[in-house]
Amino acid sequence: MSCGKDYYTSSCVCDTLAAIADAQDSVDNNNGNCTTSCNRSIQELLGEVSPFSTGNNTIPVTLTCKSTCAPFIGLAAQPLNGTRNFVVSGVFRVNEVDVETCCATLELLSPIDLDPAQNQFDNPALVLASAEQEGNLVSSGLCITVDLSCFCGVTCLQPDNV
Repeated sequence: MSCGKDYYTSSCVCDTLAAIADAQDSVDNNNGNCTTSCNRSIQELLGEVSPFSTGNNTIPVTLTCKSTCAPFIGLAAQPLNGTRNFVVSGVFRVNEVDVETCCATLELLSPIDLDPAQNQFDNPALVLASAEQEGNLVSSGLCITVDLSCFCGVTCLQPDNV
């Protein structure tokens, strides 16, 4: 059985992230009785259930690696004053999912209370911990491509305006 109601790729993570990408696309131009779940976050984003805040455009997600059961931490390089600044995050916006290959483009979401000029690679726990603070994430513009078959779990945070 698949987790996404419109996709049946045989990968729960792939199906769920494809459904999230579609929901985000429907509210952003650029299912059950659970109180928290990915389906609930999709319904909140689309205004199908309360609470719904006008202007939300993203369901932030975290991923769990299949081989280690550890949270996935993404790494991307950003040009900074003629050098590369490495940015890490464990919280992502799903930008696109190819349901044929189960590859996804994920944008790293950055906490607004961390200094972007500092290299966060040595302490990714700071990035994960900041995601617990509602409304504390901003778009980084940094994207990575991942193979969704490498993940065994996805956790959705409440919809946000990123």
